[in-house]
Amino acid sequence: MTLFLYVLRDFFKFVLGALALCVFLFLLFDFIHKTTRYIPRYDPETKDLIEFYLYQIPNLVIQTLPIASLLASVITMVLLSRTNEITAMRAVGMGPLRIGAPIAVGGMILVLGSFIVGELLLPKTAQRVHDIQEVKIEKGSVNQLAEGARWVRKDGRLFNFKDFDPLTSIMYKVRVIEMGTSFRPKKTIEAETAVYRPESNDWLLSHVKMLYFWPNGTLSYTEEQDFLSLEIPAEPKKLKRERRLPNELSLSELNDIISKGSSSGQDILSYRVDMHVKMAFHFASFVVSLIGLKFGYKSERSMETAKGILLALGIGLSYWFFLNSGRALSKQGEVPPILGAWSANFIVLGLSWLSIIRTRKT
Repeated sequence: MTLFLYVLRDFFKFVLGALALCVFLFLLFDFIHKTTRYIPRYDPETKDLIEFYLYQIPNLVIQTLPIASLLASVITMVLLSRTNEITAMRAVGMGPLRIGAPIAVGGMILVLGSFIVGELLLPKTAQRVHDIQEVKIEKGSVNQLAEGARWVRKDGRLFNFKDFDPLTSIMYKVRVIEMGTSFRPKKTIEAETAVYRPESNDWLLSHVKMLYFWPNGTLSYTEEQDFLSLEIPAEPKKLKRERRLPNELSLSELNDIISKGSSSGQDILSYRVDMHVKMAFHFASFVVSLIGLKFGYKSERSMETAKGILLALGIGLSYWFFLNSGRALSKQGEVPPILGAWSANFIVLGLSWLSIIRTRKT
């Protein structure tokens, strides 16, 4: 157990160091890039600029965590080999699996950390980043509607509105179409305004006019009411334009978009791909951490260290190539989303296993 914790401690020490270095370099290069045109153009306040970069850190941690895990696993095992600690461990009866167990466990801990940051922290901080950049710095509008928000379909009904005021949660020129057979209107409801009532989770329509139709589509009769309560599948906070990218949303938010898009007849293939890619990427830290295990099978004297490190880094970096290729093929409809998203994980696992087998035989 002492040796296990010793290796695990070294692994996390290098993970934290690599994370700090990667995040710092990105922030530095991005700031230098923005000083050329972006900052002189918008002249943001220092407070807004500091918050803009601080709220980016969770997203940067998620994106750089696999790189940090890869570097940490390789460096840890190489240093153990260079100091002959692996030779000593094997001399007391520890096999390569026991020696590499701390790396594998550390990789799974990083997966758990990636899920926690990506699902609980990232969606909120990413929203703040876009609000600061697009509203505070670039002086954009905060009340932009989401694409396709004016039309919603659910259970044979079509809901439409002309305009929406997010400050007062009021819809204007609302129309509800209840479809009958052969997609002909069975009943329509027209209202001047609709006010959201959070206590009952419905909308109160005012100046309502209802039109009823015969099965052949001709008008039967009309009816007018001053007020009418109606459940419309649209919450005010979800009518605003989503500024975040798909990888900045939580899995539950992506699943909600997919469910609503599917019921409304929208093309949600891209979101399905993004959801599977997000899940697969959480496991990237574990997958690439196993690459360093190949250095637990040979001592420093019998191994070409530089060649081995380059091979390990090449296998690890190929993960991003396979992931992006799978994502592109899935969004084009060439392969199923789950296959395109998870193929990189299994390919890199296979390459790592082959590398370990070849190392054991040499």
